[in-house]
Amino acid sequence: MARQLEIGDRDRLNEVFGSFIDETIGIVARQTRDTVSFAVGSPAREALDLVGADDLAATVIRREGASALGYTMTEGEPELRAAIAADARARGISADPEEVLVSAGALQAIDLACRVYLRPGDVVVAESPAFANALSAFRNHGARVVEVTVDSEGLDVAEAARVLRRDGLTPRMFFIVPNFQNPTGETLSDHRRDALLALAATYDAVVVEDDPYGLLRYRGTDIAPLAARGSAAEVVSIGSFSKTFLPGLRVGWVIADREVIARMAAAKQTMDSSTGTLGQRIVLEFERRGGAPAHVAKLREMYRAKLERGRAALEREFVGTGVRWNDPDGGFYFWVRLPGEMSSATLLNVALEEGVAFVPGHAFTISRDHSAAFRFSISGPTLDRIDEGVRRLRRAFDRVAS
Repeated sequence: MARQLEIGDRDRLNEVFGSFIDETIGIVARQTRDTVSFAVGSPAREALDLVGADDLAATVIRREGASALGYTMTEGEPELRAAIAADARARGISADPEEVLVSAGALQAIDLACRVYLRPGDVVVAESPAFANALSAFRNHGARVVEVTVDSEGLDVAEAARVLRRDGLTPRMFFIVPNFQNPTGETLSDHRRDALLALAATYDAVVVEDDPYGLLRYRGTDIAPLAARGSAAEVVSIGSFSKTFLPGLRVGWVIADREVIARMAAAKQTMDSSTGTLGQRIVLEFERRGGAPAHVAKLREMYRAKLERGRAALEREFVGTGVRWNDPDGGFYFWVRLPGEMSSATLLNVALEEGVAFVPGHAFTISRDHSAAFRFSISGPTLDRIDEGVRRLRRAFDRVAS
């Protein structure tokens, strides 16, 4: 039987940072089955059903047998790397298959970037509020995270420049979710993308561009990726099939210079040797059938309706309350701000009693105060459940406000 940790043992352990977002999955799972969850930023069940995963998996296993369940190259299946590179070139990113590594989701790609670029004490400039799991990855690698405000045009690049000058800091990395950012849903504007690249170049810092939501635009015009702008700054481009295909397969990618890919592959060999072969080949089978563009078009239609329904429900239920929210052009999220000094963590506790869940603002920061805001994700519930969930949220709000 394993012995319990003594005080001295705990002193020798490194602090490890996790994610309140992922903890929320467990919190919601412990509630009644009737709970409406605006907490999890994962694809809708009906979106997963559109894929035809049973047929895809059966086809791969019938055709390829046990080889589909064996190890594969650390860098990923060659045909899948070629397909990812081709899709990147269609978006203006110069890439060939040797500049692609297939990762176990975008999160592993972020961790690999940390392993390759960061040493303890290095400065990372990140959005605030930010993707919580990325913040934890930076901290677990010993980085100093400088949080910079996100507004209606995304990361405030001028603020980042001021903070770096004021504090005499030399950043090693800028981390950005440019499209329909997690958690706010905001998009980095065109002119700020150029400004961010110029700022990074002055410090010889790498820009890590994590873009899992870029295909999920419902209005407006696509903005060229940072990696497609021909900047002097080094850009590492990260993506994932998790938001537009099957998240449980854990298939993502990173595009970078070949030397960087080689170093990431070496680091990955100490983590999982290779991303799951079956998952990669299921993605490949879907790509071979040519269904991806039509599938993404269906997703846009589905999530556009959900975003519009969420906006209408918030307007109907919270008019005159002082609650505010933004107006994203795509993705899964609204960023909701509460009036006065109301705490989103307190509201969550009451909301769970009413049968509705979200992620409070403190989950998306290290030192900034986002306690009076929360992330509201429309991806999971059906249209009718969005209406019901917002009604429950209003009941919880009234209880806290009274």
